[in-house]
Amino acid sequence: MDEENDADAISRRVTSALARYRLAHDAMNARARQNSGMTDNELRIVQFLMTERDDSRAVTPTLIARHLGITSASTTALLDRLEKSGAIERARHPSDRRSLHITATAHAEELVDSTVGAFTDETRRIASELSPFERDAVARFFDHLAEAADAIAEEEREPRRRAG
Repeated sequence: MDEENDADAISRRVTSALARYRLAHDAMNARARQNSGMTDNELRIVQFLMTERDDSRAVTPTLIARHLGITSASTTALLDRLEKSGAIERARHPSDRRSLHITATAHAEELVDSTVGAFTDETRRIASELSPFERDAVARFFDHLAEAADAIAEEEREPRRRAG
C-alpha cells in the first residue's frame, strides 16, 4: 500500500471512530436529558457551567449565548427556566457588578453526573493510559476539530449578519 492510500485509510479509520464516538455520546446525552428532565440546551448549559467551574472561570449569560450560538433573549428564557427548576443560581459577577455570574447547583450537577459522570471518569482513565505524546496528539486533534467547527459556524453566521 502506498503512502497516500495508507493516509486515506487512516483518515477513514479516524473519521469512522469519531462517528462511533459521536453516536455513543449523543445516546448518553439523550439518557442524561431523560434522567434530568432538561432540554438539550438546558443540559448543555449545565455541562458548560460544570466545565467552566472546573477551569475556575466565571460564566456570564453572554458566554452561555456564545457557547450555544443563540440570542441573548433565548439565553435569558433558558436561564429563567433553569433557575425556576433549581438547576442554576444567578449572582452578581465577582469582578463586574453590572454582569451576572451563573453557576450550576449541586442538585443539577448530581442529575448530570448520574449519567455523564461515569463517562467522564472513564475518559480520564483511558487518557491516563496514553503516553504523554499520545495525550498531546489527542488533545491537539480535538482542539483542531473544535476550532474547525467554530470557524464553520462563524462563517455560516456571517451571511445572516450582512443580510440583516
